[in-house]
Amino acid sequence: MTKSGNQSKFRNLIALYLLYIIFWIIIIVNLRGLYKPAAPMVLTRFIPINDLFLELGLIFIVILPLSGIMGLIIGGYIISPLILYLHKKIYRSKRHYGIQRESSSYKTKLLSKGFFPVLMAINFSSIFLTPTVVQFILSANLIIEFDVVSNIPILTRFFIDVVLLIFTFGLATMFFSSVWFLKDSGIIYSNKQKIENSNELVVLHSIGDWYQTILKSYAGIGALITYTLVVRDFITRYIENIGTPGNIFNIPSLVLWLGMPLYLILSLIPAIIINEVIKKSRVNYILKISNRLGIKDTAVITFEFKERSE
Repeated sequence: MTKSGNQSKFRNLIALYLLYIIFWIIIIVNLRGLYKPAAPMVLTRFIPINDLFLELGLIFIVILPLSGIMGLIIGGYIISPLILYLHKKIYRSKRHYGIQRESSSYKTKLLSKGFFPVLMAINFSSIFLTPTVVQFILSANLIIEFDVVSNIPILTRFFIDVVLLIFTFGLATMFFSSVWFLKDSGIIYSNKQKIENSNELVVLHSIGDWYQTILKSYAGIGALITYTLVVRDFITRYIENIGTPGNIFNIPSLVLWLGMPLYLILSLIPAIIINEVIKKSRVNYILKISNRLGIKDTAVITFEFKERSE
């Protein structure tokens, strides 16, 4: 990719991230205007600020992007070699490995890179959402204020997920960054040698795609179940509490919660930019590991078409 192409790509991503920051500033200002607690509210003990709304902004604008960057580094440089080693260990002589040299893509597909890591992060946060965990991560006053007095269960659920995402966001990015490292390395495997004298079809896959398929299956199904349960719970509790003070706040709270995948994707922008900046070095790193594992051959993919005989 040309230098100007890189600059244009990063400029667009940075512009999106600035819009993301502005979005959260607007949301926080509106939340502060809609709900004015009598005393300062604390979101969680993990952030040394005694202001619910400032904590919320800090999480989305600073902490989650940093969590994504940490996940990128750990997953790419530690998990990727482990996946490569395990794949080679599992299949042993049943597969032939090679390295496909390809030119760099001119486009950074933000949605495709970020969608499934975000779903996995949300799914992880739902798994850890238990009464014990809630009491540990949220301040007691916050739970009483929003869930008991004001009866806004969806907003409480949103606050819980936000705090849990501090940890699960980086964890999910860690798993998927290893996919990015492996796919960009161009390492592929095939059963061609095994079936040369049989009638089986030739199978050709990227190790990155193989690992990504496993992760996507889990992330997609888990997130679907999570969203279905939350929406069902919202509808049930909203109908039961019609006329109760504060119940109306559940509607914008649900919209904010349902929109979480979209704006969490934008919080991955710093990690994705770093991922692109270090692309050459990380590809060389994975290829050095593959060389130690005996994956050295260059893969040349060709197709031959023949007319079907009648």
